[in-house]
Amino acid sequence: MKRKCAEQAYELIKEGMTIGLGAGETIEYLIEFINMGTTDVKIVSPSMKTALLCKRHGIQVIPTWLCDHIDIAFDGCNQIDRSLNCIKTLGALHTQKKMIGAMADQYIILADETKLVEEVDFQVPLAVEILKDGFSYVLKKLFDMGLRAKARITNDKDGYVITDDGNLIVDVDFDSVQDTIETNKAITQILGVIDTSLFTDQITQAIIAKKDGTIETITKETN
Repeated sequence: MKRKCAEQAYELIKEGMTIGLGAGETIEYLIEFINMGTTDVKIVSPSMKTALLCKRHGIQVIPTWLCDHIDIAFDGCNQIDRSLNCIKTLGALHTQKKMIGAMADQYIILADETKLVEEVDFQVPLAVEILKDGFSYVLKKLFDMGLRAKARITNDKDGYVITDDGNLIVDVDFDSVQDTIETNKAITQILGVIDTSLFTDQITQAIIAKKDGTIETITKETN
């Protein structure tokens, strides 16, 4: 399913484009298609693994901070619903991915049908990226809001998960929150919070691969 999804995404790529890429197996398949068929593109990615894979394939990679516009961007997700609300918690790259999405004319999610839900129900926690100096303050504010929150710990190192930009990740239990969008907005307004892993208005399209071999495309409605 993931390869089929990547193949569909590749059809949207044209020579000369600047392309944003996230991370994951579907993106790796998309890189293979780009390598086989497209020569004049530039890649921007917040993922070192993705950037290195592009480099190995001879695809030009440019740093995000040197880029002010992206033609089209692709990424995966943990969940996405039919309103194109999306959560990307596990990779701890959501702030950088939102930056790429903001620069892109089109920001497209690639997923198999197991990731598509009627409404994002937070089977994974909401990840909140915070400044290190705001750690205790932000946790207190989250607790004051009645939210259960804890700093993310990894078994791969002694201590907390630190993002590439030197910030901390706090995981918030969101599965019992009634108004997730408004609560998410309130969290982002806490001083010290950089951003969260809930994407509510950035995604323009989703390409969903199904087990029967078909593809479903969900496009953002415009007024």
